[in-house]
Amino acid sequence: MPELVVPRPSLHSPFLEALAEYAAAGDYPHGSGITPDHLPLDEVRGEPWFAGDLADPERFAAYAEAMPRLADGDVARGFAMVPDTKRWITERDQVLGFLSVRHELNDFRLEEGGHIGYSVRPSARRRGLATYACAWGLDHLRSLGVDRALITCDDDNEASAATILRNGGVLEDVRHGKRRYWVDLRA
Repeated sequence: MPELVVPRPSLHSPFLEALAEYAAAGDYPHGSGITPDHLPLDEVRGEPWFAGDLADPERFAAYAEAMPRLADGDVARGFAMVPDTKRWITERDQVLGFLSVRHELNDFRLEEGGHIGYSVRPSARRRGLATYACAWGLDHLRSLGVDRALITCDDDNEASAATILRNGGVLEDVRHGKRRYWVDLRA
């Protein structure tokens, strides 16, 4: 049975295995908090967490301990970010994917990322894990008093679009290659 867990240092090896699988497939682990390798340092908000650096156990421990602190609005805003609850999708001590639940939207998140970001490693796809994680994220937003949630995906990502639709998403439009869906959380 999959679980959504708070990032923790004890999952170092399973985390690295998941990252290696994403890299081999040419995928980025959305929702993980990892800094994209191509992002210039002057565009990084907060501490940069590059995948290559996380093989070091001490650096990984710092990363795993930093992720939960982003849910604190003062911490997140100090990095010019929005408060963000991070969870890892796990099963039997395997890291299967990542979830990011942003408590509010700024201008960038309104256009690009929305309230929820998620990904599932290639070998664990087509098992309903993204749907499960997205549903948990929507429940979490509802508990925070959010009335409507924005979830985006690449226009050509049919699997993610299906996940969003299964969670009640209604397509608003497509902008800059991103489908933008809203989910009413008041029901």
